[in-house]
This record gives sequence, C-alpha cells and structure tokens, in this order.
Amino acid sequence: MKIISKLEAGMWCRSRGLSLTESGLPEVGAIPDVFDFLIPSDAGQRVASAKDQIGNLAIDTSCLVWLDDWSVWPSGQWHHLFERFRLSYGYKEQLIDRPAHIIDKVEVDAAISIAVYAVLMLWDCYVITDRGAWLFYSHDGFGRMKREPNREGEGL
Repeated sequence: MKIISKLEAGMWCRSRGLSLTESGLPEVGAIPDVFDFLIPSDAGQRVASAKDQIGNLAIDTSCLVWLDDWSVWPSGQWHHLFERFRLSYGYKEQLIDRPAHIIDKVEVDAAISIAVYAVLMLWDCYVITDRGAWLFYSHDGFGRMKREPNREGEGL
C-alpha cells in the first residue's frame, strides 16, 4: 500500500480515463451502467456489503481507495483508529495531507479494510480499479457502483 495526496490521486484517476469534478474528486454522478444502492444501517450488514462489493470489482492489478468528507458527521470523526491502521503500514502522514491509497491486488484486504472503516463512519470513499470499474460510498448513506465493461464476451 502507498498513500498519496489528493493531487496525486487526481492524476492517477485521469491517467485511467476517469473524469474529476470541479472540486478535484472522481466524477461518480448518475451515468449509464451505474448501480445505486443504500448503505445498510446495521454495522454487520455494512461490513458484509463492502466486502462483497469490493470483491465484485475484479481488481486485476491495483486500485485506488480515496477518502473524503470524513468530518460531516461528528460521531464519525474517530481518527485515532484509522491513524493506527495506517501506522501499521508505516505511514505517519495525516489523512488531510494524504487521503488516498494505492493498493496492489495482493493487498486487497487493505482496500476492504479502508472501505469498511469508511462505511462504518459514513465517510465518502471511492474505490477505483485500473480497468475503470469503481465504487463510491457517500456520507449520506448511499452508494454507487460502476462495474468494468465486459471484456471479450466475459460476464460481469
């Protein structure tokens, strides 16, 4: 895992053909072939959903997990636990300075862990694959997913 700045994360997205909004975040608006869903209210269901959804992204090489809007809900501002998670990977930088994580396929559990934390705390979280599939969790309790287009007749 490597943590990167918002600017670096934006460059990562653009290099893979993903547009950014005016605020410099991935464009995940309602577009064709996007599946909208509600984030469950039950914590156990949130964890299970995030694990299943990230598993369905078919991460072939690496992915980007980018966090934003972690201060919207005061009850979801417990940074200590997340900072300790990142410290376990050797990173001391603050979330505000380096909110994005590039994660290799072999470390997909790290991507799941970050997304699980985000859905439990209702932080915005973008999970984006090298092939253009993405998953977005909103602090407002909904999510949006764009699966990778079929490759050479493969199913989703």
